[in-house]
Amino acid sequence: MAAKVAVKRRGRPRKTEQPKSVAILQAALAAFAGHGFDGTNLRQIATEAEIDVALIPHQFGSKLGLWRAVVDDIAERTLPDFRSIIERGSPETSAGETLQLAMARMIDHLCDTPQLAMFVVNEVGEQGERFEYVYDRLVRPMHDLLLPPIRAAHASGAIKDVNPDFFFATFTAAISMTVVMRPFIARFSSHAKKEQAFRRELKRALLAVGFA
Repeated sequence: MAAKVAVKRRGRPRKTEQPKSVAILQAALAAFAGHGFDGTNLRQIATEAEIDVALIPHQFGSKLGLWRAVVDDIAERTLPDFRSIIERGSPETSAGETLQLAMARMIDHLCDTPQLAMFVVNEVGEQGERFEYVYDRLVRPMHDLLLPPIRAAHASGAIKDVNPDFFFATFTAAISMTVVMRPFIARFSSHAKKEQAFRRELKRALLAVGFA
């Protein structure tokens, strides 16, 4: 009798097929983004992740431990992507082009995971102890990665005459807030109702404002 061959499904795994830690982190990101830290409870996350609530403290210790694990997971999945864009630059790639690639990737990344934009915006608004953790693990490392190409683009005249640190702060804030405000923007702009049109117009707007 011929042995059955397992067929691997294409696309994103079902929650029941994912490692439990992955399902928990995804559910936690969505919950913290949508309800804030104080408005989120572990039972909500467990229900969404389809796991026993007792598994969360067993794996992460506490709600704060889970929250920190979410930040760590974001950093581990995000920073290498931007590092590769910057390191991939060749002598034929100008500083302005490298920066544009990084900005476009940030737009695509946040559009792919709008919960991430909401999560960061929430914590920046709080400016408390949790924000310091986000700053140390995600914001500052991203700043340190992108500042050299921003400075190079500034020196070459590719971006307008603005302080490089200020440029980093304003363009990252602009991307995050625009992604968070997309439902509001859709009230008066049809572009925000269509995925590709929204990304295209956001890229055009930022390049028009920031680049010489």
